[in-house]
Amino acid sequence: MEDNKLSRYLLYQLYHTRVLLHSLQYDAREEEIHEFRVTLRRVRSLVKLFLNDLPFPKILKTAMQETNSVRELDVLIRSLRRSKHPKLFKYLSKLRKTSAKTIFTPNYTDKTLSLMDEYSLLISQNDPHFLPEILIQKVLTHYQHCIDSFSALQRDSDPKTLHRLRIEFKDARYGFEFLEIAGIHQCQEVILHCKQLQNTLGAIQDTVNQIDLLKKIYQGYPADEVKDLVRKRKKELQILKDTTRSELSAPI
Repeated sequence: MEDNKLSRYLLYQLYHTRVLLHSLQYDAREEEIHEFRVTLRRVRSLVKLFLNDLPFPKILKTAMQETNSVRELDVLIRSLRRSKHPKLFKYLSKLRKTSAKTIFTPNYTDKTLSLMDEYSLLISQNDPHFLPEILIQKVLTHYQHCIDSFSALQRDSDPKTLHRLRIEFKDARYGFEFLEIAGIHQCQEVILHCKQLQNTLGAIQDTVNQIDLLKKIYQGYPADEVKDLVRKRKKELQILKDTTRSELSAPI
């Protein structure tokens, strides 16, 4: 029987997540938190595409979502110039450090590692196998669904609708990346297309998230510079909405 590339790929991703999680318990750096989240999302996406009988555990999804607050702080801090906002930068850095320590506790690590071990064992025991042609067809069918949904979007589509479709394109992208890495199908051009549409759809929701985060920060740090940032982000949001409307009107 042909080597089961899907199971091997999924098990490696879960193993890599374990390694990252051990590291995060001692030093929750931005790059490793981001990679931890992306690797789990990659597993989740492939499971959605291929393994209806082995659903991604909801508890593991919750463990990933618990890191959202740190990730949002990382994105906000990276968007600031330290020389222009020294006090706010210091406040946010301290807040970020506290948040990371609150999340990546020994209990969180042990619980999440246990969940990943259980799911890895489940995949190993079932060892789901598909012909390469079936794997390709599943990803292509999902991608076509994404393209059709994008074409059907209205100019006034709300951010949540755009965000949901962005996630669907992420699923397609991770599916194509698996096919490429496994040597099943060459997908570089379509991977780039998925990334492009992801960015288009995600820009609005990302800015909305940043505005909400800044408003929460203002409650504990009521500084004028925070109010100014909220105003700037709102202007950016309007520009993004106008740009996205134009892109939605253009043919794919």
